[in-house]
Amino acid sequence: MIEVRSLTKHYEFGNVTALKGINLTFEDGRFYIIAGASGSGKTTLLNILSGIDRPTSGEVIVDGVNIHSLKEKELRKFRLDNFGIVFQFFYLVPYLTGLENVLLPMKYSKKVENPKERAKKLLKLVNAEHLSDKLPEHMSGGEMQRIAIARALANRPKYLFADEPTANLDWENKVRVWKLLKRVNREEGITVIASTHEREFFEFADVIITLKDGEVNAIKDGGRKA
Repeated sequence: MIEVRSLTKHYEFGNVTALKGINLTFEDGRFYIIAGASGSGKTTLLNILSGIDRPTSGEVIVDGVNIHSLKEKELRKFRLDNFGIVFQFFYLVPYLTGLENVLLPMKYSKKVENPKERAKKLLKLVNAEHLSDKLPEHMSGGEMQRIAIARALANRPKYLFADEPTANLDWENKVRVWKLLKRVNREEGITVIASTHEREFFEFADVIITLKDGEVNAIKDGGRKA
């Protein structure tokens, strides 16, 4: 479970307060969507939840651990072992094949006993076995995002964060990626916390949290689409 307590984030540059006293609880095994217009604080919240950024004040408690009280090296290790992160812009290593990109996190964590076997299983899970030997430059946007999702799952994370994961994809690939995230949530039991402003995909969520001007505006049940 993730508990968010009185979370604030202020950026001195521009004198902007992106988050204003956020209090939330994310229960294990559920699918959450963080919704809201551009500038509402979605990306900032996800970055702090996933340990990429640190709050100005407040706490993020993950399974009893206050992650932002950890030293930087400890936080990197905790993030590598417990979190999977899917970015909007894929961030695949351009000189590594699909298989090698998925193997990369396992190289640093040493959590998985048979990395290559795990990587191949994940490529099959995301329907990307045919991309095993391809470089990112020879993949479509949808294919790169599927590799990115497989990479995020490499170390068997308990929590998967996805920041606007389909913003740069066409409609067909948007639907494919959201269905894949739901499948991962349902079959792997991973807690998914994803942001989007596209209301068409709210039905995939168990819970929709809407932000407005850095504050929680609404929390409601989603459509729970299988």
